[in-house]
Amino acid sequence: MTRRLFGAGCWVLVATGLVHALGHYSLMNAQGDTEAERQLLAAMRGNPQDMGLGFVRTMFDIVAGFSLTFSILPVGMGLVGLLVLRREGRAPGLLREVSIAYAGIYGIMTGVALRYWFPAPLLFLAAAFLCFAAAVATAPGRPSTGA
Repeated sequence: MTRRLFGAGCWVLVATGLVHALGHYSLMNAQGDTEAERQLLAAMRGNPQDMGLGFVRTMFDIVAGFSLTFSILPVGMGLVGLLVLRREGRAPGLLREVSIAYAGIYGIMTGVALRYWFPAPLLFLAAAFLCFAAAVATAPGRPSTGA
C-alpha cells in the first residue's frame, strides 16, 4: 500500500507541474481583459531594474521566472520520487524516509497555498501531501541496522 500511495503522490506532482505549465503559458501570453489588467501588465512589463552583475529584469520577468520554476520543480520531484520507488528494494527503509521528507515539504506548501493561493494549486498540493502522509502512515517501521 505504501508503494501505491507514494507512487500516486509522485504522479500528482507530475500532473501539478504540467497543469501549472499551462497556466504559465497563459501568463506569458496575457494581454489583460480589462483596462485595469492591461495597465497592471504594462507596469509589470515596463520599468526594467538593474539587478546587478548586468542582469536587468522587470517585475514581470521575476514573476514569470517563479511561475516557470513552479512548473518544473514538482515534475522533477515527482520523477525523482518515481526513481526512488523503482529502486527502493535495494535500500530498505528509504521509501519511508523519502515519504517523510515529501510529506513535510508538501504539508508546508499546502499551508502556503491555503494562506496565499487559490483552489487549483491548493487541491493539487493537498492531494500530494495526503498521498505522502498516508505512505508514511502505512510504511513499516524503521529497519534494523543489525547493531
